[in-house]
Amino acid sequence: MMRPERLPRALLLLLLLMGIALPIRADYQISSTTFLPQQFYVGDRVEMRVSLRTSAAAELTVPEVLPQVDWGDLHHVRLLPRGAEWEVRIVFTAFQPGTRTIVPLDLGAVTVSDLSVHVPSILEVEGRSEPAPPQDQMVLPGTRLWIALFAVLLVLLPFLWIISVSRGRRYVHEFVRRYRERQPYRRLSRALKHLSASLAQTDGRDFYIALLEHIRRYLSTRLRTDCMSLTTSELDSHLDRLVPSAEDRGLLLELFRYGDLVKFASLAAPTEQRSSHIAQLRAVVEKLEQRRTPRQPRRRNAVYQQRSERVGI
Repeated sequence: MMRPERLPRALLLLLLLMGIALPIRADYQISSTTFLPQQFYVGDRVEMRVSLRTSAAAELTVPEVLPQVDWGDLHHVRLLPRGAEWEVRIVFTAFQPGTRTIVPLDLGAVTVSDLSVHVPSILEVEGRSEPAPPQDQMVLPGTRLWIALFAVLLVLLPFLWIISVSRGRRYVHEFVRRYRERQPYRRLSRALKHLSASLAQTDGRDFYIALLEHIRRYLSTRLRTDCMSLTTSELDSHLDRLVPSAEDRGLLLELFRYGDLVKFASLAAPTEQRSSHIAQLRAVVEKLEQRRTPRQPRRRNAVYQQRSERVGI
C-alpha cells in the first residue's frame, strides 16, 4: 500500500502524463470577417473569410469531414497562414434567408463555434414579403410590325404568285428559245476554234472536209433544210433566204468551191489560206447571228403597234 507522503507525487506524475497525451487547446480571437461577394442573396455561392488570432503557436488543420447544416451546403474549408494569424475560408450556399449559424468547426488546436452569417432575401431588398404575382406575357419589340407585314404578304401573295408565274413562264420559254437558237452558232464556234488550233497538224484535204461539214450542219439548222448532200450550185439557191448580203453569199460560195477543188482536185491548201477562210467564215456567221438577236424587240414593237391601232392611239 502506497504511503500517504508519496500520493501527491504520483498524482502529479499522472496529471503530467495526461497532459502529454491530450492535445493542447488554444484560445482564439476573430479579428475580421469578410464575404465574397459582399452583396449576396439566397442561392448564391459565397466565400466567408475569417481572420483568427490564437493565443499560442498552434498548428491548425482542416477538418476531414465537414459538418452538415440544415439551412444550406458547406462546400469546403481552407486554412491560410497570415503571419501571426490564420485565415479560414469557408465556401457555402444558403437556401434559407435570415441569420444563420455555422456549426462549430474543429480546426485541431482551435474549435471555432461563434460564426454566423446573415442571408438576405431579394424580397427584403425590393420591400416585398411575398413573391410578385404572375405578369402578363411581354411582347417583343417589333412583333406588331412583323405581324402587319405578314398580313400584307398573306393578302398580296396570291397576286404576286399569279404575276410571277405568268411572267416567269414567259421568261423561261424565252430563255430556252434563245439558248436553242444560239446552240448551232456555239457548236460551229467550237469547231472553228478546234480547226484553227490544229492547222499545222492537219493536211488541206482533211481540213476542208471537216470545215465544209460543219458549215453544212450550221446551214441545215438555220435554213431548216437538209444541206448535207446539196451541191455548191444547189446551196446558192438557198443562201439568199439566210444571207441577205451578196458579198457574204459570194464568200461562202467561194469557200465551198475552193474546198471542193482541194478535196477532189488535190489543190494545194497552204496554212495561210485555211486561216483566212476560218476568219472570213467567222465574220459572216457573226453578222448572221447579230441579225437574229433583235428579232424579239421588233416583234414586241409590232405587237404594241397593233394594240395601239386597235384602241386608236
